[in-house]
Amino acid sequence: MKGCTFKRILPSGKISWGYVIDAGRDRDGHRKQIFKSGFELQRDADAELGRRLNEQREGELITPDTATFAGFLNEWFREHAPRHCTPKTLERYRQLAGYVLPDLGQVRIQELSALVLERVFNRLKDSGGWDRKASQPRPLSGKTVHHIAGVVHVIFEKAIKLKVLKVNPMDGVDLPPVEPREARALDADQLTWYLDAARPHGLYELFTFLAATGARRGEGLALSWPALDLAHGAARIARSLEQTRKGLRLKETKSRRARIISLPVSLVALLIAHRAAQQANRDAFGPDYRTDLDLVFCDPQGGYLKPDSVTAKACLIARKIGLKGVGLHTLRHSHASQLLSRGVPLPTVSKRLGHSTPYTTAAIYAHALPKDDTAAAELWDGVMKRAAEASSTTQ
Repeated sequence: MKGCTFKRILPSGKISWGYVIDAGRDRDGHRKQIFKSGFELQRDADAELGRRLNEQREGELITPDTATFAGFLNEWFREHAPRHCTPKTLERYRQLAGYVLPDLGQVRIQELSALVLERVFNRLKDSGGWDRKASQPRPLSGKTVHHIAGVVHVIFEKAIKLKVLKVNPMDGVDLPPVEPREARALDADQLTWYLDAARPHGLYELFTFLAATGARRGEGLALSWPALDLAHGAARIARSLEQTRKGLRLKETKSRRARIISLPVSLVALLIAHRAAQQANRDAFGPDYRTDLDLVFCDPQGGYLKPDSVTAKACLIARKIGLKGVGLHTLRHSHASQLLSRGVPLPTVSKRLGHSTPYTTAAIYAHALPKDDTAAAELWDGVMKRAAEASSTTQ
């Protein structure tokens, strides 16, 4: 990278000095140059030129369009994030980054400090940020603030790799604590009640599949009949349905690995009956039916069910029958909790859920159902009572 100073004679006759730096070429191959003028003396222009060129020797020179946090953020979303993130993840990252833009957007990225960032995160926790569904700012949960901070940290890590920054200012930030929150799980009676309430909405079979396998929403909605081996009671989970603002698309599972799940006998019988009932729609719509998708759970014409719509309906069904805080993901939590509370080995449950390691499963489900906790207390009393009785008989 090269640069030089130049002299200009203004209309008033006054001399002004400046510098120009050759900053390479843009994505279209056009030459990029950085200009700055207005120096009264040549030595001032020379000094500033030297300082900017030294930045290049220590790291990559920041161009005017990436000098601010907002500018570098746009660069990150345009050039780097799409190669590593799914469209849905990108949407979420943009939403999270939007919370800090009002405070940080116009600040030069090299001027951001841990103190400035910590103040912003504390404000988001205490006073809140703008939500697209709310007309006023509302306080954010500690978990959301941590997610926002995670995105900012990743962005600064990229700035370090590009040598725009020497250190990550997020390393010195103390974030607000995350409020402990256990995953909601239903016991067998509540689960039966919830599944029955889904019948009038045409979601009983889908909800039962999710509850009996622990599959994620997108995995259930992407399931096709060829992925089921009903003769041997097994399902191959290899893809997931994702919904973004651009529409629906199939992608890999969250772990990016296919898994085989054994199906309960009752679920196999339900799926056989479901396939027979589905045949009526296939016959009614004829060539308009989406046989190319061959979905297990679909709309009457065989098309995809929208994930967001299914989730909204699941929450509505729960509210109508008085199950507060219950949604579609509760079926997955209930599946894992029921199995673990009945002694199914942790690695087995982890494999059914599609977690990367059993440690992930243990961290999420380190809780017990209320009835299990009561049973544990009763078991302890029984053990101690028998021990006391044995001791008294030997004396």
